[in-house]
Amino acid sequence: MTEIIIFGGTSEGRILAEYCEKRKIPVAVSVATGYGAGLLPESPWLDVHKGPMDREEMEAWIRQKHPRLVMDATHPYAALVTENIRQVCGDNHIPLLRVLRAETPQDEKNGEEAESTVTVETVKEAVDFLAGREGNILVTTGSKELGAFTALEDYRERVYARVLPTSAVLAACEEKGFPGSHIFALQGPFSAEMNVAMLRMASASWLVTKEAGKAGGFEEKLEAAKAAGAGVVVVGRPAQTEGVSLERALEILDGMAPQAAAPSPRLLVLAGAGMGTADTMTVETVKALLDSQAVFGAPRLLEGAKEVFARFGGGRQPEMVGEYLSGPVLQWLEAHPDCRRAAVLFSGDTGFYSGTAGFLREAGKKREWEIRILPGISSLSRMASVLGKSWEDAAIASRHGRQQDVRALAENHKKVFVLTGGDCRAEQICRELEGLPVTVSVGEHLGSRRERVVTGRPEELAKEQFASLAVVWIEEDVQ
Repeated sequence: MTEIIIFGGTSEGRILAEYCEKRKIPVAVSVATGYGAGLLPESPWLDVHKGPMDREEMEAWIRQKHPRLVMDATHPYAALVTENIRQVCGDNHIPLLRVLRAETPQDEKNGEEAESTVTVETVKEAVDFLAGREGNILVTTGSKELGAFTALEDYRERVYARVLPTSAVLAACEEKGFPGSHIFALQGPFSAEMNVAMLRMASASWLVTKEAGKAGGFEEKLEAAKAAGAGVVVVGRPAQTEGVSLERALEILDGMAPQAAAPSPRLLVLAGAGMGTADTMTVETVKALLDSQAVFGAPRLLEGAKEVFARFGGGRQPEMVGEYLSGPVLQWLEAHPDCRRAAVLFSGDTGFYSGTAGFLREAGKKREWEIRILPGISSLSRMASVLGKSWEDAAIASRHGRQQDVRALAENHKKVFVLTGGDCRAEQICRELEGLPVTVSVGEHLGSRRERVVTGRPEELAKEQFASLAVVWIEEDVQ
């Protein structure tokens, strides 16, 4: 289970995510750009979603993560995103905390600075104000707002813009008619000196900015405008909703961090993978995989796990380790103490000739492990359903690394089910049954697109060649 979801992309969101990572709080972080994702550390405690989401996508993602708490640390001007988060959390009864950015105190904008600063409510109002004034303009409100400035009759000569250095943004600027010589494609943060240099390069008489607070470099812009002798047009931020400061949000996270003195047990899920495909795993097993930081199993089963993450994991994939015996798996986990949630996949059902018992013996000796067992669809169940048979009266045996007289079982039971594998293949079982009045069905690749079930006399099937891991259904001929 994801403890916390953070909607960020801001400096506040990054600080909150790093705080969670250091305290080993499982957190999912949503950022709109690849740049925002690149600022976050790689960690098994961080699950990063990159790219914007509409309301429906956001709701599906939050439901998949089922967090204890959502933190909205988006930009103060991202009003639509904030409203979507509020509605989704309200509809799904998930606690929501809005993290507010500190505003610049009004007493810091006084004297000459206040006289040269104009505050408006919208970007359009800023454009209307500048339409009646002379001088070049440096716009730092972002590329999304730049189109409004094309309403100025001479915008191609007067307007300079500072935007993010991405190909999509630069293409949008060109499409709006802004010449390349008027575009500063740079990634902040920017010092006051850097802002002064850009104002002077643009010969700007006016700087247009949003009131983005200290984290958004607002003070450095005011300082630079004063030094360059430029006026400032400030687009005031939307009215703040109820929320908490960054400092208070960090205090709340402290209360959610695991206590070092009494760490919670590490969770090891032993799960039946059915036939090894995403379609034949139970919903319970799929959820356990999506919550795991590491997944263990034979290569064939790990392919099924990768399919689960490709379809339901939102791009995330945990550590995949090709081990399924208790010794190597527990050794790996001891060497990786940061891994708190892991899953081991067994073919079919955990209680049907699987390695579950070995894990219970070994892991049970260590109190740090909480063991959870999730049953799956056994090959016996699958084979019986394909044949349309009941199996409650069948004798069950395994020749996968075991000794068993299958012929004797067939002589004394009307139905026999046998697992094959290792040194014993299905055609060998058929040779042992030659001469008996029985019908044999061999199933291979059960539950996959390559599933094949062949039925015939043992003498006929003894000439076939079947997959190493196959199952054999033997039934007495009806007189």
